[in-house]
Amino acid sequence: MKNIIKNNLFPAFIFIFLFQFAHDFNIYSDSKDDEVYDAAVNSVGFISDKSGAAASGFFINENTFITNFHVTDELDEETAKIKMKDGEQFRVKNIYKEFRSIDIAIIRINSYSKHSLELENLKEPDKNDEVYSIGNPTDNKNHVDYFKMTKGRIKKIRNDEWFYDTESSDLHNAYVIQHTAIIRPGNSGGPLLNKNGKVIGVNTFFYDDSLNYAIHVDELIKILNKSHITYNEAGFRKETDSKQKSLKEKFQQIMEEQNQFISKYRYIFISFILLYYMFVMFGAITLLTYVIVKGNNNRQAAPSRLTD
Repeated sequence: MKNIIKNNLFPAFIFIFLFQFAHDFNIYSDSKDDEVYDAAVNSVGFISDKSGAAASGFFINENTFITNFHVTDELDEETAKIKMKDGEQFRVKNIYKEFRSIDIAIIRINSYSKHSLELENLKEPDKNDEVYSIGNPTDNKNHVDYFKMTKGRIKKIRNDEWFYDTESSDLHNAYVIQHTAIIRPGNSGGPLLNKNGKVIGVNTFFYDDSLNYAIHVDELIKILNKSHITYNEAGFRKETDSKQKSLKEKFQQIMEEQNQFISKYRYIFISFILLYYMFVMFGAITLLTYVIVKGNNNRQAAPSRLTD
């Protein structure tokens, strides 16, 4: 009898271990996983620039893209572009706002995305909840696994502090979610989703397969509310285009766009101004020289007066 129990218990323990491992590290997928992926992936982007930077992010409305500060900190704004799974590409209009301490950045695009993710602001995520990471992880040879999803569970939710490397002086501090939905370099800025496909975090760093971290969605919602940026609303373009703005709001928008334009092309403006003043000075000197030479020539050519 003991041998029968022993012989049956050992395979049972192995089965339970493998079952838990499969749950935590995405060894298998089911139809629910496919539903989450299909509903979310069109809102997730791959962001890169001429330097070869590779990272992730997601749209929360038609022209607002969320990623990490450590992504935009070294991003070349002039050449940055966002590539979507369906092949559509967006050029970056500007890095609208950066939040260094909590490692979040907001990017604006010139055109419009048809897809956006919903932020979870009703149900607080909890330990052992199923979660999904979608992003563009890279390997040691910088090969990108585009729009990959991994599945895991929440291990802890807490305030945390971290550095990205020992040479950096940037100490980050935020409310974070520790989870097992594996992320790697390139996942930075991508969404952490719950089983309903809503964003509960922004993936930011990892130590190993079980130590993956995302900035809690509450941190993101706070800065969006403070910045008056819309999220979780349908028909963004219709609303923003048709909304009646006051004269003050229109003036502020014009001034903001003008300041952004001047800031972006300030070196060109400075060069033109310097050239303009150089031409003015050169013209003034030339004219003055001409007048002086002409005056001297006139005095030398004038007839002498006869004396009595």
